[in-house]
Amino acid sequence: MALHAHGIEVTDQNATEVATKRTKDTGFPPNISDSELLTPRQAAAMLGVTRQTVRNYIYKGRLKTYKTPGGHHRIRREDLIKLGLLEGGPSKEEIAENYNELHHGYIKTLTALTDVLDARDGIVSGHSRRVFTYVALMADTMDILETQKEEIKLGALLHDIGKVLISEHILSKPGRLTDQEHYFIRQHPEMGERAISDVEFLQEVKSLIRHHHERFDGKGYPDGLSGEEIPLGARMIAVAEAFDCITRECTFQRRRGLDEAVNEMERHAGTQFDPEIVRIFVEEVVSNLRDRVGEQYGATSAFCQGERTEGL
Repeated sequence: MALHAHGIEVTDQNATEVATKRTKDTGFPPNISDSELLTPRQAAAMLGVTRQTVRNYIYKGRLKTYKTPGGHHRIRREDLIKLGLLEGGPSKEEIAENYNELHHGYIKTLTALTDVLDARDGIVSGHSRRVFTYVALMADTMDILETQKEEIKLGALLHDIGKVLISEHILSKPGRLTDQEHYFIRQHPEMGERAISDVEFLQEVKSLIRHHHERFDGKGYPDGLSGEEIPLGARMIAVAEAFDCITRECTFQRRRGLDEAVNEMERHAGTQFDPEIVRIFVEEVVSNLRDRVGEQYGATSAFCQGERTEGL
């Protein structure tokens, strides 16, 4: 049966030719879904071995890899499981459990790191956890891939990681910052990107960290991106972080309640923030906060422990 798209006839034969070309160009088997493919790191975790061991399997021809259009190597889950069985490895259930334990270990370590970072800020602890929580509430209601949700949540947790390279004297300064101190603070998105540049499983998170201070109207930093040029996760983090800053107490501003905070966010929708993200934030996050703590308590007390970090 022929289909028509933009005046072009697409037949079953055309589809077969496209699949064949994809296989020829990339080495991907026809009709394989991305969910069946693993990175070398994920493969090593599932087998309970090091990445070098996985590389040795590949070099010896015992494990086949496929290249993505971007040049990254991927391994079929089916091939990995077969290899594990041939090696007398763990069951599929044990492999999955090992991977999950390793992943949760990574997240606990990163959460501990951000807790230490927030403590250096000298204003209110738990900022990174709260931003993570707000972003997770939004992401879980959005029609995006699960892998993208995970990347966005990680980006939210680590968005301020670059501040670890900034003097605590500047971070905890109670008064107005000098122009030079402002300059250093504005470097933290780029510093954060560099800090995780060699961490393989955080490669997709780098752009979220770099761009979480861009503005929807293009007047942000470091690159002056605008609109949908800004990664989705970075736009979400920008809204969540601004809300947390508005609703927390610090030396240079009073904590504002939910209604006042919402008014402030909506006033800047379309200029500083993506208006669609603001809408989702108000509907999903603010409504959740109202249900839990009520207007009179403000937002900060609601997630002061960031209890949703286990959602990754």
